[in-house]
This record gives sequence, C-alpha cells and structure tokens, in this order.
Amino acid sequence: MKNFLRAKAAHIRLGAAGERAAVRMLEDAGYDILARDCRMRSGEIDIVARDGLCLVFAEVKTRRLRKNAELSPGTNLRTAQKRRIYRAALAYMKKIGKPPVPYRFDLIEVIFSRFGLFSMYHWKANFGRKNAERKTGNSGTVSVNYFD
Repeated sequence: MKNFLRAKAAHIRLGAAGERAAVRMLEDAGYDILARDCRMRSGEIDIVARDGLCLVFAEVKTRRLRKNAELSPGTNLRTAQKRRIYRAALAYMKKIGKPPVPYRFDLIEVIFSRFGLFSMYHWKANFGRKNAERKTGNSGTVSVNYFD
C-alpha cells in the first residue's frame, strides 16, 4: 500500500512542478496571473491569466521524459476534460460578472528530464470555440517553444 501512495504523491508533485514552471513562463511572457487551481463546481482550471485584454484559461499537462515513449503530454487531454474546463471557465466568467472580454483556452505542455525542466510548449487557442476553425483549416493555434 505504501508504494501506491508514494507513486501517487510523486505524480501530484510532478504536476505541481509543471504548473509552477508554466506560471513562470507566462509571467516572463508578460501575462498577468489571476488565479491558479481555480476549482468550480463544474471543473478545475489550472491557470487563469490575462494576456492584454484577453482572458486565458490554461490547462497544464506534464510528463517525464522517457525513452521510447510518446513525448506530447497534450495527448492526455481528452474531450470530456475539455468540456469540464470549458464549463468551469464559463462559471468563472459568471462569478466575476461576465465581463465583455475575449477569452481563449490554451494548452501548456511541460516535459521534465531526470535533471529538471527539459522543454515546454505553449499552444495558444488550443481548444474551445476556436476548435471549429481548426476543422476548416484556418487554425489560430500557435505553438511557442521557449527553449529554441
């Protein structure tokens, strides 16, 4: 039983480290962090930030670097989780008085190696209402690798 509890604690610590790295990256890029781990009745939002006039709801996915493994942590972002994040974002907007500001849903992928942070990708407008545009080929998604 101890091994199971220890493994879960390591997973939680890894996720928290990924969120801290994502917050630092967003702050360095000029974003204002409004909330972290924002829990609403309908779901949880990892990071709520402001990019200029745009409200950003960011989901952070973190993984360890492993040989012969899929590198993209974002592959774990399922449709049901996207829906929960979307509902939580709408509840957050309602809670702050429904300001007439644009908003978007970003995905931040964080990968750690044995020695620390290995890479981080910021996918702007990764899901949400912009998703319909992606199907037609006019994607507004931009990948930013802060390690290039």
